[in-house]
Parts: sequence; C-alpha cells; structure tokens
Amino acid sequence: MRGLLSSLYYGLPAARATMFLVPPLYWFRREAARSILREVVSLKPKTVLEVGFSDAFLTKRLSLALPSSKITAIDTSSGSVRRGKRLGLPNVRFLEEDFFKHRGEYDVVVSMHVFVLFNHRAGLRKLKELGDVCVITLTAPSPFTVLHRPFHRFMTGMDVNLIEPEEYVRIAREEGLSVKVVKINDIERSYMVVLGRKR
Repeated sequence: MRGLLSSLYYGLPAARATMFLVPPLYWFRREAARSILREVVSLKPKTVLEVGFSDAFLTKRLSLALPSSKITAIDTSSGSVRRGKRLGLPNVRFLEEDFFKHRGEYDVVVSMHVFVLFNHRAGLRKLKELGDVCVITLTAPSPFTVLHRPFHRFMTGMDVNLIEPEEYVRIAREEGLSVKVVKINDIERSYMVVLGRKR
C-alpha cells in the first residue's frame, strides 16, 4: 500500500495527488520556487545543477527563466527522469543519479526542499565540491512541518531533517562556506540559503 501511495506522491500524478491531499504544499512550493528563481536569475549562471527535480516543478521554471544556461537535473527516480525527458526542455539534461555520487562543477547548484532528506553536514560538503554558489531551501520545525513529517515518512519511507536557520548557518560556516538566509514562509517556516565557497 505504501509503495502505491509513494508512487502517487512522486509521479506526475504525484505532485497533483499531494496538492489535492495537502493544498498548502502547492502554495509553499510556488513560493520556494519564486525565491530560488529570483536569486538564480540575478547570478546569470552559464551552468546549473538541480538536485532532486522530482516532477520538474522548478526545472520548467529554470529552463524558461535561463534560456541560455545549460541545466543538468538529477534525481534517483527513473520515472521522474523519463517524464522529465518527455517535457522537451531544450536546455535541460535529465539524469538518473545520486547526488552524493555526482561529479562535475557548476556555476550554481539549486534544490527545492530536497536537502531536508540529507544529513546536513554531508550535504554541505558535497555542495562545496559541485558549485561556486548553491541555492537551496530548507524548513524549520513548525506546527505544519511537525504534522507533515509523519505523512511524508509514511508516503516515502524517508524522514525529514528539520533544522533551525541559525543551526544551519553555524554548520555551513564550520564547513567553510559563506551563508545568506532569506525567509520564505512563516507557516511552513521555510527559508532559502545561499551558500558560497570562500575564496
């Protein structure tokens, strides 16, 4: 049963099923995507890596906003990769890959609410290898995220690592990265983190 629900949660009907089940998730995703796009467009990157594109919600927007950029989008789901390729986005290459095994170097690495699934310190170390600038979104504990956490665990079998912005900043600085935090939504307590390699 969980496998069936999980496939709905992550497939193209996935996002739609999630939006139907929990409508605020769509609004939160839209806000997060807008925040990321504003930041990334201002950087004018030639190369972009998106980590965990899932249903390509952010990928489609990146492709339109950055028509001259070469975008690589990675996800561990073969179904997501197949669906992504069918979109025909001319400047996007979809790959089935594990983030921690990916090799390459990019002007910007982006990810929307995926790094809540990773150990934060391990994620930061890998980000530092891949990008000059990394723009990711995270969530802190709130009544909404605490309620959503068991739902997500049931649907996917994965836990969510909620973290306060101050704690994330501390870890990122310990890993030698510059950090800027931008608040996204008070209900979800989501925030965007812009990370840079220190020169």
